Amino acid sequence: MPRAELVKVICVDDQESMLRLHRYAFAQIGIRDVTECTSAVAAVDAVLSKEFDLMTLDWNMPGTDGLTLFKMLRGNPKTAKLPIIMVTGNAEEHSVKTAIAAGVRLFLRKPVAVKDLKVRVEAAIGKLT
Repeated sequence: MPRAELVKVICVDDQESMLRLHRYAFAQIGIRDVTECTSAVAAVDAVLSKEFDLMTLDWNMPGTDGLTLFKMLRGNPKTAKLPIIMVTGNAEEHSVKTAIAAGVRLFLRKPVAVKDLKVRVEAAIGKLT
């Protein structure tokens, strides 16, 4: 069981306001080590230079979208096992099926609710202490 205060998270979202909400939600469940990235390029640089326990990844971003980034990370041995929660406001059946076919297993709807975040985090990395 991971200790919340030791968990290292990277949040990827092109909207600064969403990143602030994620940081607040993580703080509410005891996770304070949160790295924020506003693009796929910045996220790749971050995960290749630092180890993280978990990533939240916005699906709809300009440039490289979250699903494309997810596939890139799964294709890299260094990041292939990084637990990723796909965060989206788009929960259309076709989109969800596409993501599941690509290997996405955890989804979180925007706006992020603290209780839902905790459930997904614990599904990804284990019960927090």
